[in-house]
Amino acid sequence: MATCKARLSAPVAVFSALSLLGTAAFAQSQSAAPSAPVPPVAPVQPVTLSPSLSMPSMPKISAPVAGSSFYTPGKKFITKNDAAAQDISATGQTKKSAASSELESGLLGSQGLDFSGLTANDLVQLAQNGSITSVSSLLGNNSFNRHLSTSADSNQTLLKQILSELEEIKKTQSASLASAATGTKPSSLPPKILRFVVNANDILSKCAQVYFSDRESDGSFLLTGDAKCLFENENISETFYLLFKASGTQNSKTIYTVTPTISQSKSCGTPLSKFCAAQNMTASRVGNLVTLHLLQDGTMADLLLDIGNAQ
Repeated sequence: MATCKARLSAPVAVFSALSLLGTAAFAQSQSAAPSAPVPPVAPVQPVTLSPSLSMPSMPKISAPVAGSSFYTPGKKFITKNDAAAQDISATGQTKKSAASSELESGLLGSQGLDFSGLTANDLVQLAQNGSITSVSSLLGNNSFNRHLSTSADSNQTLLKQILSELEEIKKTQSASLASAATGTKPSSLPPKILRFVVNANDILSKCAQVYFSDRESDGSFLLTGDAKCLFENENISETFYLLFKASGTQNSKTIYTVTPTISQSKSCGTPLSKFCAAQNMTASRVGNLVTLHLLQDGTMADLLLDIGNAQ
């Protein structure tokens, strides 16, 4: 047994000695190995921009034009371009207003303007092709409403201005009017004339055509009619124009100031011309019926209209 232990311990001792020698040699080789040199770092040079290059800049935004420097939700801000456009629009409106005022002044100073070329039949044709609707659409609401219904001169000027605009529309639509059918009878549906008597003369039976404009929001409207009569053995063609301008209410009735004018193929004293020569005419409306009674300077008239349901 002693001999076997001696044989086993000898190789173990040799292996241990070799291991110690290998470890020492490895440690010595590690301590003796030189480290690699570190190359020097070059200094950072400042970047120089080329003269042809420039740094980008932020885009410029036009500041809004407003009444205050603070934003208010729902408030519309106007840019300089919009403000310039509004200035141009305002200038155009100013020129148009000046032209309208000049036209009104001319109409006010003129007496007995001739609208013989503008008949009720023409207006019916223009209405059918959509060229005209209400009288305020011809002048604009502001121009129509600023005329005082209690002023005879103002309403007379308003009526002349309306007829002048209608004549201009007729001139531009002359080709279509020439090709349109003529000779149609007044409609039996509202609006319509139910009764029109002047000095015992039935004007309604002599009417070949009647035109009603669309009513305004206050009930105002224009009535035009073409009539023929025999006066002193001569056939006379007449067109009457009646502007019904609402002027308020009285006893639950709508009151109208009625402004008349007439054109004739020959100037003469027919019953219809005497009716249109009357001053300060008024009418009243109850429901869909408009009534006008006149007794002035020997002229007695009775006019009843059915203007249909309220719009």
